[in-house]
Amino acid sequence: MTEGLQTQNLTIGYDTDLVKDICIKAVPGTVTTLIGPNGCGKSTLLKTLTGELKKKGGTVLIGDTDMSMMKASEIASKLAMLMTASVKPELMTCREVVETGRYPYTGFLGILSEEDKKITQRVIEETGLQDIADREFLNVSDGQRQRVMLSRAICQMPEILVLDEPTSYLDIRYKVDILENIKRLACDNKLTVIMSLHELDIAMKISDFVVAMGEWCVKRTGTPTEVFEERFIRELYGIRNMDIGLLGNMPWISPDELSLSTDGDVPVLSLLTNEKTGRKESAENESVSESVLSSLTEKNAECKEIEENISDGSDVLSSSINIDEKFTDASLNASSKSDKIVSTQKKYAEGGDKLQKTSKRKGAVAVMVQGTMSNAGKSLIAAGLCRVFSRDGYRVAPFKSQNMALNSFITEEGLEMGRAQVVQAECAGVKPDVNMNPVLLKPTNDTGSQVIIKGKVSGNMSATEYFKHKKELIPKIMSSYEYLKANNDIIVIEGAGSPVELNLKKDDIVNMGLAEMTDASVILVGDIDRGGIFPQLLGTLELLEDKERNRVKGLIVNKFRGDISLFDEGVKILEEKGHKKVLGVVPFMDINIEDEDSLTERFEKREEKNFDIAVIKLPHISNFTDFYVFEEIKEVSVRYVTKQEDIGNPDILIIPGTKNTIFDLRWLKEKGLDKKIISLYKGETVIFGICGGYQMLGNSISDPFNVEQGESEEGLGLLDVDTVMEEEKVRTSFEGIITDATGCLKNIKDCKVNGYEIHMGRTACKGDLKEFTSNQTGYCRGNVFGSYVHGLFDNKEIFTGIIKAVAGKNSKTVDTKDCIDWYMYKKSQYDKLADCIRNSLDIKGIYEMMGL
Repeated sequence: MTEGLQTQNLTIGYDTDLVKDICIKAVPGTVTTLIGPNGCGKSTLLKTLTGELKKKGGTVLIGDTDMSMMKASEIASKLAMLMTASVKPELMTCREVVETGRYPYTGFLGILSEEDKKITQRVIEETGLQDIADREFLNVSDGQRQRVMLSRAICQMPEILVLDEPTSYLDIRYKVDILENIKRLACDNKLTVIMSLHELDIAMKISDFVVAMGEWCVKRTGTPTEVFEERFIRELYGIRNMDIGLLGNMPWISPDELSLSTDGDVPVLSLLTNEKTGRKESAENESVSESVLSSLTEKNAECKEIEENISDGSDVLSSSINIDEKFTDASLNASSKSDKIVSTQKKYAEGGDKLQKTSKRKGAVAVMVQGTMSNAGKSLIAAGLCRVFSRDGYRVAPFKSQNMALNSFITEEGLEMGRAQVVQAECAGVKPDVNMNPVLLKPTNDTGSQVIIKGKVSGNMSATEYFKHKKELIPKIMSSYEYLKANNDIIVIEGAGSPVELNLKKDDIVNMGLAEMTDASVILVGDIDRGGIFPQLLGTLELLEDKERNRVKGLIVNKFRGDISLFDEGVKILEEKGHKKVLGVVPFMDINIEDEDSLTERFEKREEKNFDIAVIKLPHISNFTDFYVFEEIKEVSVRYVTKQEDIGNPDILIIPGTKNTIFDLRWLKEKGLDKKIISLYKGETVIFGICGGYQMLGNSISDPFNVEQGESEEGLGLLDVDTVMEEEKVRTSFEGIITDATGCLKNIKDCKVNGYEIHMGRTACKGDLKEFTSNQTGYCRGNVFGSYVHGLFDNKEIFTGIIKAVAGKNSKTVDTKDCIDWYMYKKSQYDKLADCIRNSLDIKGIYEMMGL
């Protein structure tokens, strides 16, 4: 059993610290409620505790364990959250929505076991959903939907339950229904229940503890009797001298209204008749049922443990709040029985008005970026919007239902997703989540792809097979979308290719079909650098159906070179003929941000600089983002080559990862590139092989399970290792060191390495080699280095150390003093992108388009 949640000296904020030294503790079996005016900092604190915002300092503990050290699966078994969002799971029954609460315990296909089904049925019966269980979720009332979503959270079997304004928009009947369930769960299941409420009367009656926030600090915490004092509540909400009679009787406690029962030495509230007003408070004339009110007395024994922590002379009452993203958590600060404030107040420097808007929302709105063609700039525009919205104080998540790319990423949970959504997540300031890209296709040949569903390999399919079955993926796609929607304010959706590929429009799940399912406003992006901007945008609009065209709210002209004012007439033409507003003209941006796939313009670079790196551009090249870090150094060129004569005499040669190692190894030999590589090896050129490239450096690659090509292929023989392809893909994050480094790279020995592995083969060392990357992930000999670790070069100490060592070996000088950590460099590029997007586009118009 989780021993509650606590924070130790937690500091939260955005660009600046907002609240410092938050120390709280929450125990099971209690209901803690967060109150306070809009924009007071509640959302910022909760976002930090869920991990949506990076904490500025301190620790969040679940029991005695630092939450940042816990795996997602561990957190998922302890935390569940109910967001009061306008959820719209397409084509799902109420039962199917409840069943999604069991997904943390299922395999990657989300198939429920018999035990999962039994748990689901029991929860449905306990929450009284039998009559509507098999009705479509969209065809039941708001109150019933809220009960379904609560049942879904219960089905997850959590120990901590977090609810975001669970009674908003519900009538009295459903408020009572939801609150009775919440109180019963806390009492019967010994859950730690944490929720935010705007209704002060409900908060007063149902809460064991109340946390009041205002002006970016925790103003007061305690039992309802300690918090709901008239003068304090008036000051908290800024209504000190206001006549609020129109609101009716307020739920604050005046001295003549307060009576305390000391049964068991625990304060229990009972409201008496107010002699001044003649008002009689009871459960009968309130929206909360008598069973909810009376259940406060049942908590006496359980509250004793908490009350023992409060002495008459104590300064701080350890109260709590805890929250969850998909199984995340949160907590709150505490103050004392006297009105002592225990956290530091700081004003929010930027985006404060936007934060107030965020706190009122009950689910995300969606904006979708579609393009007139592939590589029109959708990914970059979407990333820039994520950054802009996030900097304005909104909770933002990217989403792409289906991505086809060879550049993938492994999350902390060991799940695989498209690199473009990783970049967009980083721009939004949140951790990459596989729900942001539920379907990933990785081409294995000209007609087939590996199909990855929610981060795990489902199998290989031909294009024909996939198109036949792709519509079956809609429930999984929409469950991922609804999860993100419930936990964010804005979803930035990226389309794929063009929305008017007429032969592919049937059963579309990535462009206008997805826009319809998510009710997204669409922005259409055209690439003026490739010419034909008018036929691109106007032709696409013309080919859309009327209802699709109505979804397009604006146009963007992307990659403009030169004086943008020269296109003023073009803007008028597009608006007159397209009947759509041009939201802006974005200049061609010189920004170093990771590309989505093999359409990157980096492959066209031919310039050789003082220090030259040649990367073999394999037919199925993947994860070439590994080498972007070297582009930070002005004197270094990174060229992608396919011909023997183009390799030249580089300082470093790299064989990158590939989705089809045996095929690409054979291609390399057919091109004569193997001879050139061996020649460079004999000349002591530094050679790196990453993942598939590492496998090629060995003696042999065999494929007994026909994972790729089948059969076997002799390697380049530069490292004495053998590789066997296996059916199970290795997907894991990596933390280790450079164990040893031979040749000229001895200076990087013992450097820390943080990255990830993603490969189908197992490689065994057969000879006298040095372990390069730890845990047998790579080996080296002389100036030849092989490793399975992607992200190997991201550490500043490693990539600058390599450049310095190789430059010295070749009697060159390369200035690396201005290089910064790769993480910080990416952040600077994201900020540069956001500044350009904000300056180029009508951001206010985009907010209005979304209803914000």
